Amino acid sequence: MATEDQAERLLQRSKQLESQFGHPQELWDDLVRRVQEEAITQFAEVQEEWLRLMWSIDAFRVAGVPPRAMGKATVETAQRLAAIYRSKGNWFATLLALLLQNRTEQQIRPRVRVQGFSQPHQIDLAWPARHEDPLFCVETKVTGAPAFGSTPARSALADFSNRRKELKFAATDLKLFRRQQATSIEHWGAWREKAPPKTYFLWAARLRTNGKSRDEIGRLIIEAQALVNTYLEGAGICAWRERNDRKGYEAVPVPASARVTELDDVLYRIASEIREIARSTGGVPAPVRPAETAVDIEELAPDEQGTEEG
Repeated sequence: MATEDQAERLLQRSKQLESQFGHPQELWDDLVRRVQEEAITQFAEVQEEWLRLMWSIDAFRVAGVPPRAMGKATVETAQRLAAIYRSKGNWFATLLALLLQNRTEQQIRPRVRVQGFSQPHQIDLAWPARHEDPLFCVETKVTGAPAFGSTPARSALADFSNRRKELKFAATDLKLFRRQQATSIEHWGAWREKAPPKTYFLWAARLRTNGKSRDEIGRLIIEAQALVNTYLEGAGICAWRERNDRKGYEAVPVPASARVTELDDVLYRIASEIREIARSTGGVPAPVRPAETAVDIEELAPDEQGTEEG
């Protein structure tokens, strides 16, 4: 725990950084307010605000200074900063939920615990917003980070092999919920296209600034395309890198590539399908519940909340 003198120095340094880069919580609150008050439906309309938010929170972490009034002041500085930095993932999921709500006039909840065939899953976005048998599930990730202290910069693709496995397993486990052991899959591609929920991946990534960002965006597309070809219905990417003047971030365009594209195209597709279902059913369809389940979920240990960023 910091002494009073140390705490005061951190506070003064935080105010200096705030004057340069803005306060992350205030930038986030302003972004949410604008999306709600103006009924914004496209990420492109608030992309610059998002990049300012990312620039601000990265600047505080690089400086090793917690933003004023964020996190628990009683927690050691490094741990407090790490906890604050993990807000990026929640912010991204919440922003996309708000945009989808504005597009569909349906409730889209972030961070929904949804029952699968073998275990529950924490899903970043789900519609209908319920704990079993949603028809659409969206997983989101925020990856990549600048160097700070003795910690090197983190690639947008760091640890992605584990993330890939998580996405594949969740998509399959959720689709197996309705039929349980009675599922007859036959051709994998035909079954996964028809079995609910439809699953999507929306990826926000900070790219490297050493001249390799073009190669890196290509690698992101390859990874996302592999998931779409085998497990998911679609994927969208939002990428950025540090500007040459080192005074902020700039967006990196995503080349059109099959069903891997910009975030707004995927959001439009999801919203179109949700609106069509809501129109044809007169609202929100009731969940389909299996007569028996393979696993008694109540007997399982509760999920441990991890600390990985995004």
